[in-house]
Amino acid sequence: MPGKTRTRRRPILVWIIFLFYLVTCLLGIVQVFFVTAGGVPLSPEQQAYLAQFSVFDRVIGYSNAAMTLVGVTLLLALRRLAVPVLALAFALNLFSTAMVWIKANPLQLVSTTGILAQAGGIVLFGAVVFYSWWLARRGLLTGKPASANRPRK
Repeated sequence: MPGKTRTRRRPILVWIIFLFYLVTCLLGIVQVFFVTAGGVPLSPEQQAYLAQFSVFDRVIGYSNAAMTLVGVTLLLALRRLAVPVLALAFALNLFSTAMVWIKANPLQLVSTTGILAQAGGIVLFGAVVFYSWWLARRGLLTGKPASANRPRK
């Protein structure tokens, strides 16, 4: 009908992406915190492996999780800014993964399944960045908060 404001529907996949990354990022942050704080028993090999990483490396990891959370929150809000934030988080993820592989060979401590899971996670994150870009191209993501398009009572 002419004159009526059309409200945007949030795709279910946006909710799935948000909830998945919310849970995995928060669990990852908690897990790294407990491991580095000594709350998880580690083998001598695992302790030697973790000793190779500096505070800077940990800050990069926490920054990656924070950037991902900001990106998926912006995606949930259907904000266009989600695309560059998620792309930056993806680039940071690739950088931190490369740094881990350069500093130490994770194949010595991580199973093949773990390496494949890591690769799958990177591919999945790349797909999320592509999906957010696609949503922006379709005009679903805007510079305004989603609530700004709701009709006022």
